[in-house]
Amino acid sequence: MKSRRPNRPLKGISVSPGIALGTVHLLELEPLNIPKYWISDREVTGEVNRFRQSLKRTQTELARIKEKLCKFQEGDQARIIDSHQMIAQDEQLVEGTLKTVRQEKINVEWAFHKEVQKMVDSFPKATNAYFRERYNELHHVARRILLTLLGASAPSPLKLKKESAIVAHDLSPTDTVQLDKGMTQGFVTEAGGPTSHTAIIARALEIPAVCGIEGITHLAHEGDSIVIDGNEGVVLLRPTAAEQKKYRALRKKFERRENLLLKEAHLPSVTTDGYRLRLAANMELLEEIPAIKSHGGEGVGLFRTEMLLLSQKRMPSEDEQFDAYREVLQKMSPQSTTIRTFDIGGDKVLDDEDFDEGVNPALGLRAIRYCLKQRDLLRTQLRAMLRASRFGPLKILIPMITNLEEFRQVRKIVGEIQDDLRAKGVPFDGKTKIGAMVETPAAALMAEELSAEADFLSIGTNDLIQYTLAVDRVNEEVSYLYEPLHPAVLRLLKIISDAGRERNIDVSLCGEMAGDPLCFLILLGLGLTELSMTPVSIPRVKKLTRSVTFRQAKLLLDRAIVCKTASEVEHLVRRETQKIQGFGG
Repeated sequence: MKSRRPNRPLKGISVSPGIALGTVHLLELEPLNIPKYWISDREVTGEVNRFRQSLKRTQTELARIKEKLCKFQEGDQARIIDSHQMIAQDEQLVEGTLKTVRQEKINVEWAFHKEVQKMVDSFPKATNAYFRERYNELHHVARRILLTLLGASAPSPLKLKKESAIVAHDLSPTDTVQLDKGMTQGFVTEAGGPTSHTAIIARALEIPAVCGIEGITHLAHEGDSIVIDGNEGVVLLRPTAAEQKKYRALRKKFERRENLLLKEAHLPSVTTDGYRLRLAANMELLEEIPAIKSHGGEGVGLFRTEMLLLSQKRMPSEDEQFDAYREVLQKMSPQSTTIRTFDIGGDKVLDDEDFDEGVNPALGLRAIRYCLKQRDLLRTQLRAMLRASRFGPLKILIPMITNLEEFRQVRKIVGEIQDDLRAKGVPFDGKTKIGAMVETPAAALMAEELSAEADFLSIGTNDLIQYTLAVDRVNEEVSYLYEPLHPAVLRLLKIISDAGRERNIDVSLCGEMAGDPLCFLILLGLGLTELSMTPVSIPRVKKLTRSVTFRQAKLLLDRAIVCKTASEVEHLVRRETQKIQGFGG
C-alpha cells in the first residue's frame, strides 16, 4: 500500500546544484544468492582459474566503462574508475580469497564473500564520510565480481523510457556514467556525500543531486512525482500542485541567473572604484579542476590534501604525492595554487592504531600538531610539494597554528629539505611562499607577530568561528549559535587583515563564509587579498564584486564592527546587500 505524502520536505546533503521536477525511477539491486559448498582437492585448481577469469572479465568491463567516462570533462573523471580497478586487484582481497579456497576447500564465491566481509570489518567505524563512501565502493566492486562468478550479466546501461529522477540507496560510478543524461533529471540517494563519486559525476554532468536522505528508497515509489532541490539539499515526494508551481518558477529563475553569471565568470573581479579582489577555489579532488576553470576561478586558494591520505590504507609515497601536486600546479598555471599540509584530526579521523582521538578531538592532536609529532609524514609531504613547485606557482599553507614556535619549526624543516634538494641537484622553486593558517583566536591575536615571519596569512573561518564562539559546528543542538557575523568574529577578522596590511603581505580567507553573499560586503571591507570558495559560488561573488565600491564596503564594516549582537550585524548587512544590483539573482 502506498504511503501518504511526507508532511514535510526531506532534508539531505546538497552535492550538485540545480532544481529538478519529474517522476521517480527506483533503482533497486536484486540480492545475490551466494552458493556455499565444499570442494575436493582436485577441484581447487578449477576454482582458482574461475576466479582469475572473473577478475580478468571485471577489469575488462571497468576499462570499457572508464573509456566512456573519459568523455566527461576532458577525461579527468576517468580516475573515478581507477579506485574500482585497484579494489578488483587488491592483493589482500585476491590472495586472501585464493588462500581460503585452498585451505578451507570451499567454492570461490563463498571464499570471496568471506574475504570481502573481512575487509568490511576492517574499515573504520563510519564516523568519517570519506570512509563510508569507500565502504560503498567495495560493495559495488564485490557485487560486480560476484556477478561474473555466478555467470550473470554485468549491470547494463539503464534505459529510461521517460525523463526520470533516479532514487537509490547508492549509485556506483559505473551506474552513474551509463545513465542517459538527456533522460536523467536528478539523483537522490541514501548514501554518499559531497566527495562521493556519484556527487563528482553529478556535478560534471550538471545534474541536480541530493545525498544522505535516510529511508528515501522506502518512502518513494516508482512513478511518484518528485522535486529535487540541489541548491538547498531538499527533496519533496508527491508534491502538491502549488509546490510544483513554486519549484518550476525557482528552477527557471535559477537557470536564468546561472546562465547570466557564467557569461561573466571570466571577467576580472574588480570593484567599480578599482579594488582588485582575487576569487580562488577550494578543492579536495583533482577532478574538480575543470569546474574551477569553467566557473572563473583565479587559481586554487585551498587544496585540502587529506583525501590523499584518508583514501589509502597506507601513507601515500613521496612520488604519489608529487604526481598529484604536479598535476594541479600544471593545470592551474599560471594561476597560483595554495596547498595545505595534512589537516588530520577533529572531524577527519586517521585509520591508524596509534592515532588517539582523545576526549575532545577538535582540541587535541590535529593538523600541524600531529604532523610535527610525525616528522617523517610532514617531511615527505613538504619534499613532494617542493619538488612539484617548478611546475607552477605554489604556496604552502600550515594549518592550526597557535604559536610562533610551531611555524618556525615548519620553516626550519622546509629550509633543511631545500638544502638537501640543492645538494642532490633536484630542481625546485626557491621562491615558494610559506603561509600560516589563522583559525584559532590565539593565532588571530598573534597576527602581527605571525605576519612578521609568514609570507602570507590564510584565515580559516570554519574553525575560527567554532573556536571563537565555543560552538561545535556539526552539533545540531547548538548550530543556531554558529554565527559568522558575530561581532567577536568580525573584530578578530579585522585584527588579522590589519596585521597583514601593515606588513604588506597577502591575507586570504577560505571557508563557507567566503562564498556567502550575505557576508560579502564585510569581507570586501576588510581589504582582503583573496577569497577562496567552492567553484559554483565564484560567478555570483564575482558579480557582486563588480557591482559595488570598496569604499561602500569599508563604511559598512565600520558600522557593523561596533554592533553588539550578530542579529544587529545581520540586519544591517542584509539591508545594505539587498541594494546591490543582482544580489537577488
